[in-house]
Amino acid sequence: MQSLSSQSGGPDYKVPLGRRDSLTFASQNVTGDSLPAPTSNVTTLLSVLNKINLDTNDLVTLSGGHTIGLAHCTSFTNRLYPTQDTNMDKTFANNLKLTCPAANTTNTTVNDIRSPNAFDNKYYVDLMNRQGLFTSDQDMYSDSRTRSIVTSFAVNQSLFFERFAYSMVKMGQLSVLTGSQGEIRANCSARNAGDNYLWSVIEELEEGSVAF
Repeated sequence: MQSLSSQSGGPDYKVPLGRRDSLTFASQNVTGDSLPAPTSNVTTLLSVLNKINLDTNDLVTLSGGHTIGLAHCTSFTNRLYPTQDTNMDKTFANNLKLTCPAANTTNTTVNDIRSPNAFDNKYYVDLMNRQGLFTSDQDMYSDSRTRSIVTSFAVNQSLFFERFAYSMVKMGQLSVLTGSQGEIRANCSARNAGDNYLWSVIEELEEGSVAF
């Protein structure tokens, strides 16, 4: 199956089928509480991820998704104001101040200054040059627990792609609903009319009721 990352130049990987959707939606507060802030350091990030059985390799690998996309100034201006983070390249910081002239600016900028529209390993090159945008990005090169992984991905894109595919599949298998839990949606963007609508084409194939 083609992955979303492959559309921007990243790796293809097979996504396991059969995961059911929850019958309830996570609120904005619940979702926010489950995600570490961009101001987090590696210790905080590992604490959050370890609780859901993701490890140090997964942290560095999945953070590579920042190789594409945009970030709001308010996600990183803590590194610019009132004083500049000494762990940020000065030229990089000065350029960011042009986009974000104040701490509460609502402007956006690219996550990866080297290849913002390509899914590649340049994000890790950014970190080695102290040009990571978030604290949660740059601290992975500062912290001894994650630095060697950052370096290995910066010099070996194939390794990053291989690990990214593995960690994405691993993350997709967290907290899988089984038995009578959840539902298989007839329309992926909407809940089914009934709470117990668990039909799947696989089940009907097994029963012999689907013909091609």
